[in-house]
Amino acid sequence: MSSTPSSPVPSGRTRLGLVGGGFIADVHLQVLRSVPDVEVVAICDPMRARAERLAKKYGIRTVAGSVDELLAAGGLDAVHVLVPPSAHRAVATQCLQAGLHVLVEKPLVQRAADVAELQALAVARGVVLAVNHNQTCHPAFARLGNHLAAGRLGRLEHLALQHHVPLRQLQSGDVSHFMFQTEANILQEQGVHLFSLVFALLGECLEAQAIVGERRPLPNGVHFASEWLVHLRCARGTASVRMAFGKPWLETTVQAIGTDGSALLDLQRGSCWVRRKTRWLDFLDTGKNLASAARHLTGRAIGSVLGYGLGLFKLAFPDDPFLRGMRGSLRAFHAAVRGAHLPDALSAVGGAAVLAMCERVAAAAGVATEPPPALPPLPAPGPARTGEVVVLGGTGFLGRRCVQRLRADGRPVTLVVRKPNLLPASLRDGSVRVFVGDAADPTVLAAAFAGAHAVLHLATAAGDDPDAVERVMAAAVRTAGEAALVAKVQRFVYASSTAALWLGAAGTVAGAVGPDPLPQQRSAYARGKIAAEHELVTLRASGLPAVVVRPAIVVGDDGIAEHSGIGLWVKDNHCVGWGTGKLPLPLVLADDCADALVAALAADGIVGKSYNLAGDVRLTAREYVEAMAHRTGRDYRFHSTPLWWMWLQEYGKYLVKVMARRARQWPAFRDFASRSFRTELDCSDAKRDLGWRPETDRARFLARIFDGIRR
Repeated sequence: MSSTPSSPVPSGRTRLGLVGGGFIADVHLQVLRSVPDVEVVAICDPMRARAERLAKKYGIRTVAGSVDELLAAGGLDAVHVLVPPSAHRAVATQCLQAGLHVLVEKPLVQRAADVAELQALAVARGVVLAVNHNQTCHPAFARLGNHLAAGRLGRLEHLALQHHVPLRQLQSGDVSHFMFQTEANILQEQGVHLFSLVFALLGECLEAQAIVGERRPLPNGVHFASEWLVHLRCARGTASVRMAFGKPWLETTVQAIGTDGSALLDLQRGSCWVRRKTRWLDFLDTGKNLASAARHLTGRAIGSVLGYGLGLFKLAFPDDPFLRGMRGSLRAFHAAVRGAHLPDALSAVGGAAVLAMCERVAAAAGVATEPPPALPPLPAPGPARTGEVVVLGGTGFLGRRCVQRLRADGRPVTLVVRKPNLLPASLRDGSVRVFVGDAADPTVLAAAFAGAHAVLHLATAAGDDPDAVERVMAAAVRTAGEAALVAKVQRFVYASSTAALWLGAAGTVAGAVGPDPLPQQRSAYARGKIAAEHELVTLRASGLPAVVVRPAIVVGDDGIAEHSGIGLWVKDNHCVGWGTGKLPLPLVLADDCADALVAALAADGIVGKSYNLAGDVRLTAREYVEAMAHRTGRDYRFHSTPLWWMWLQEYGKYLVKVMARRARQWPAFRDFASRSFRTELDCSDAKRDLGWRPETDRARFLARIFDGIRR
């Protein structure tokens, strides 16, 4: 079937709407600025505030809360469908029926068998249906295509693809994303990038073999395969694919082997090194190929640095391989809207072939393509029990530990959670009361707090707007405190942070010392914690029995070892110190921190007080990073940096952003100085009043941080 519309958009700008306002929508909008003759006139998202933020940022005049509302507004020629994959088919169908050209983010739909119906509808309406297999427009892959077209590699025989990639969601435990809903979904989320390249060069897959590695159980009941080895026999050759997920090093390569040459593509860095036979003796042949590689890689190095600078000042499109691939695929779609030929890899035919490849691989690997049985509904929360403790943020790093301790002590627990499907079975059996909602929603809090004895506030409600962090954090604590006052709880423990303190001068600071008196010279997170503590001062005056606990640098074997309190992690294994790295840091084990927070719920005579929490084992930043390297076997590096030099670098970046008219925040030196922890934290009051006994043995301390970390 043809992918070219029978009635392309006439001369003039294509009026485009976006359906979906998540992360990828921002990428599309950034790239669309460089796509000629296209005007984004509308954006749609059920979270209307998210759509409104993007509309304001990019000057989009129409905002809708549903596809029906978007279509009813009219004035569109085409849409980009950027919703979760489970909604691709329904949204694409609705837009095609309205006579709009449709580009769908990968995967086109969830089943290859469903593509024919969509394509038939597109042909009947005379519109383009495309899928955003943007890797097929990657600049390095395009160079490979040129080499193949010129016959420089001879006949292509085999592709070897390697995809070694971190997954932030795996590390954080957030498995609500589409790719974690079945064992096979990772193929449609990540595998499609590689399989679309295979289809573009070798055609449809005829046979697949697959082996998967360890299957890791996830909180939602799905088992996740972190490693895949795949062999594909296709219409025009073979391919081997290795995928490894949740790995620290990011690497995506393609090796194309032909009868008369080969090419090695580095898709992360945008290079394409071709090796060919020559007429010279072998040693000269080798030298000529290496010299050719040196020229190409040197050119890429210069182009990458120069391209970044030109892109920063908006003098050229950024030299970012991902963005350039996106630009290529979006340009191809909009050219097809105007009557040009749509490449097969971006067409419905390509979408169906890639999905069929995913299905063949899933079948060969024996992984489940359906989600596990739905979890039983949560029991309705009954009335508060005697001594009920409400934990806000109870599923987080510290919250999990606090809940475990409370339950071990036989104390009744209530949780307020936004994603109940991620709760483990032990918290779904009715022994814990669960209220579903946001920890800043006064209605939810009123219901959860009614009849409760105490509240442990661990939630960090910062929102997703960096300019609103301070306001949002303060408002969330004020809302919770007011609800606790109405419910007449007997204790309200708030987990603040030592980031709220001024720690940049010699001396010692005890828990009774208040937050930094100059919050305007601190980071957004520190300002948020400072504002939250100020809210509690006001609430205390109204009778709230509040206690503030300020953990310092909290570490543990299931947390993020690359903690920002250690330094600025410019890469996940390179730490630039907040100073020379010679000062002892106030590290505290997450388990010890949880002990103190739980103790604060019941300790006598502490209402109205504040406590700092830092453990007794004080490592310098350099010692911490060296211990990480020794115990994990990774190449961790610490870079000693005087604070004044670090601040000057940030000031230089600030000036560049000013000249480039980019969003920026003034890098106040006071915030850098406070991060150095020059001031020592006095925790004797916490030990006295809370009976707190943190770990004192250095060897056990290090083991409890690093020995359980998956690397």
